Amino acid sequence: MFLRNKLSYFINWSAKTAGNPFTFVIALIILFIWLLIGLWRGFSAEWLLILDTIATINASLMVFIIQNTQLRENKALHLKIDGLIKATKDVTNELIAIETAEEEKIEKLRSELIDDL
Repeated sequence: MFLRNKLSYFINWSAKTAGNPFTFVIALIILFIWLLIGLWRGFSAEWLLILDTIATINASLMVFIIQNTQLRENKALHLKIDGLIKATKDVTNELIAIETAEEEKIEKLRSELIDDL
């Protein structure tokens, strides 16, 4: 549990940091410095490989960070909606956790709700 909490904290911090405009500016500055040094020393295969490797690792990690963030936010949103459904008297409790149901059940409940309108 300790490791999971630390990993969750790190992923949340990474997502917030990556989404910060200041981080984008820093990335542009680093890219500009890389470009200037490349122009000065010549763009050898090794020099191009450095940027390619960093970009590949960064993109791979960001895929997992974004997926984790979307999943966590989606769970929280569904929990809030389920709470609203439970608190509302006019809505059937069958809608709670409907996102885990099969497609046929979702379509059946959807058509019932539309017919009631």
